[in-house]
Amino acid sequence: MELISKKSILIIAPSLIAESLSLKLTSLDQNLEINFNNGTGDKTPDLVIWNVLNFQSEDLIRLELLKLRERYDESKFLIILSGELVYEANTTPSLNAEGFLLNPSVEKVLESIDTISNGGRVFDIENNSRVQLNKNKPLSFSQKILTSGLKQIDSEINYIFKYVNTDSTPEFYKFILKGRLRELITAKSFLIFLWGNSLELYTEAVYTENKINFENKNTVFIKDKNTAEIWNLILDRLKERYSSTNLQVEFNNSSIILSGIKKEFISRLICKMLDELESLVKNIKENYKEKDFKDDLNSLIKELKVNTISNITESYFRLKKGGESISINDFIYSEVSCEEIDKESHESIMFIEPIIKNEPLDYDGKLLPLYETESFLILENIISNWTIRNCNLLASEIFNICSSWPELRTVLINPELQSTRNFERFRNNINNYNRWHDNIYMPIYLYESKREYIDIIDKKFTRYFKNENREKELENLEWLQKQVTLLVEIRDAVAPQLEVAVKYIGNLFVTFLTKVVGKAIGLVGKGILQGLGRSSSK
Repeated sequence: MELISKKSILIIAPSLIAESLSLKLTSLDQNLEINFNNGTGDKTPDLVIWNVLNFQSEDLIRLELLKLRERYDESKFLIILSGELVYEANTTPSLNAEGFLLNPSVEKVLESIDTISNGGRVFDIENNSRVQLNKNKPLSFSQKILTSGLKQIDSEINYIFKYVNTDSTPEFYKFILKGRLRELITAKSFLIFLWGNSLELYTEAVYTENKINFENKNTVFIKDKNTAEIWNLILDRLKERYSSTNLQVEFNNSSIILSGIKKEFISRLICKMLDELESLVKNIKENYKEKDFKDDLNSLIKELKVNTISNITESYFRLKKGGESISINDFIYSEVSCEEIDKESHESIMFIEPIIKNEPLDYDGKLLPLYETESFLILENIISNWTIRNCNLLASEIFNICSSWPELRTVLINPELQSTRNFERFRNNINNYNRWHDNIYMPIYLYESKREYIDIIDKKFTRYFKNENREKELENLEWLQKQVTLLVEIRDAVAPQLEVAVKYIGNLFVTFLTKVVGKAIGLVGKGILQGLGRSSSK
C-alpha cells in the first residue's frame, strides 16, 4: 500500500477562527496535518495560512510578513483577509506571498492549498468588500469571566489537537478525540451565541459561511506559472469585462471617441481586437521560431487593426451607397489606413515579447515575473489600456468614413450624434482635444513622469494616471512640445522666488500700513477727540 504524506499546514489566526477553519478543512480533506500558531515545534510547515483581522495598514502587514518569512523561510504563504468592510484602498494589497484571498469560502481555501502546494499562485483582485474595524474596549467583569472560560476551552482544544495531529496516535483514538473536539467547539460556539453581546471580541472571530456574500468572486488561480497560461487568463478576464454592452456614455466628453459609436459596437470592437491580439501571438509563435519577429511587428500590428475595424459588423451586412449595395466590412477595409499611433499607450513589444519568449516583464526598470500579483495586474492594465486606446483610434477612422457616407451613421453612430450638426460638432471637438492633448497635455505628462490610462470602470469610461519613467519619450518630443516642458520648468524655477518676493513686498506693505498710516490715523483721531473734549467742556 502506497503511503501518502500529509500536507503540513500552520494556521496563524485568532483561536476560534483557527479551530473552525481547521475543522472545516479536515472535514473536506483528511490529508491535512494542521497546527495552530506556534504548535509545529521544530518542524517547518509546508504552508503557512495567516488570517488577518482588522486590517489597517498594508505596510504593517508587509513588515509582519517579512518576519514570518524569516522564521519559516522554506514555507509557502497563504494570506487570508477576512471580515466585513475593512480595506479602505481601491487596489489589492501588494504582498510577497504565494496566495492572497479576501473573504474566501472553505472550498476556495482548500483549492488554493492544492494550487500553492503544486507550485502555483492564487490571488484575489478588484474586490469590493471591505472589512469593518473593531475598536478595542476595556472588558467588563462579566466579559473577563467569559473570556477566562473560553481560554480554558481553547487550551483543552489545543491539547487535543496535539494528539490528533500525531502519527503515533491510533486511528480509533483519533476518531474519539475528534468527537470530543467537535463537542468543545460546539460548546464554545454556544457560549458565544448566548453571551455574544457582552463579548464583542469574539463576534467577528468566527470562520463562518454566513459571510459568503462578501466573498471575492474574482480569484486568479495560476497553476503552471508559464506565460502562455497567464496570457490566456488575462485575455479571458478582459473579454469577460468588456463583453457587456450596457455602457453609460457621455456625448459631451469628446476625448473618448469610442463614446460616439453605438454601445454594441464598442464592445464588439474591443473584444475583436483582443481576439486579433490572441491570433497575433499564436502567429508569431508558429511562424517566427527561427527569425526575429521585431522587424515585422509594426506591419503585424497594422494588420491587426485593419482586421479589427473591418469586422465591426457581421460579414453579411450590406448598405446602399450611390444606389449600389456594398458590404460595410469590405468598404471599411479598403478605406482605412490605421497609421495613427497613440503615444499614451505602451509599445506593443513591451507585453508581447515576455509572452513569446517566456520572460519577466520589463517595467519601469524592474524585471517582474508575470505570475506574481503585482506584475499580473500591471500586465493586465497595460494590455487593457493598449486595446482601448487603439480601439479609440479605430473609432476616429469610423467617424471619418461616416462623414462621407451619411447612411452609415444610422448603423454605427449613436442616435444622438446622427444629425449633421451634432456629428460635425463632435468631430470638431475631437480634433480640438487631440491638438491640445498632443501639444500641451502630453508633454506635461511626460515631464511629470505620468502616463494616462483609459478603462471602463462601473460601466463608464474613466481616465486615471500612473507614475512611470518616460525619459526616452521626453527626449523625442518635437520643438513646440519641448517649449511647453521648458515653460513648466521655468515656472517651477521662478515660483519659489516669486513667492518670496510677494511675501517680502506684503510684509513691507503691512509694515507701512500699521506703522506709518496707522499711526497717522491714530494721531488725527486723537486730535479730533481732544478738540471735541475742549469744546464740550466750555
